[in-house]
Amino acid sequence: MKKKFIAYALLIATISYTHVALAQANQKHSLSINFGPEVFVPENFSPTHKVGGGLSFKTEYTFGKHASTTFNTGITYFKGKRVFQTFPIAPQKFYENIVAIPLKAGGRYYIGNFYFLGEVGAVIMTNYSNTTKAAFSAGLGDKIYIGGRKFDVSARQELWVGAKKDQYTMAVLRIAYEITF
Repeated sequence: MKKKFIAYALLIATISYTHVALAQANQKHSLSINFGPEVFVPENFSPTHKVGGGLSFKTEYTFGKHASTTFNTGITYFKGKRVFQTFPIAPQKFYENIVAIPLKAGGRYYIGNFYFLGEVGAVIMTNYSNTTKAAFSAGLGDKIYIGGRKFDVSARQELWVGAKKDQYTMAVLRIAYEITF
């Protein structure tokens, strides 16, 4: 878990220092939206589910020189695996796919164009357990310009906690296109 997070942090740091045009954090009292794909690497449930994917939509309001608030939603999908129990005695076990809708609010603290992020909210599990789980995430990111367009690249560690003490931990990589108003 820590090795994956460190690898993502190094990737973000490398990207932030190697791009040609330095991106700047949004100006004070600006609103931006960004949307794009996410890749989810399951940690504690990797024996039962494959690497997941999703789409996210995030709004950000910058209220200070170094700080902003965010709201994030989207859809997340993990394909269930087929697992042999004790072959050939027990049959295969099929794990259902996970389809979830996160609803999270959070904040970012900028140091130049690099930022730290934290989010808290809920995840609605639509077909696996039909429950709602609490969601917590923390990570690092950078806003970069490529060809005159602004992208928001981030890596985070995420935790979904349910009522029955079942939880899902995962590492997430997100690349999103950003529009500022």
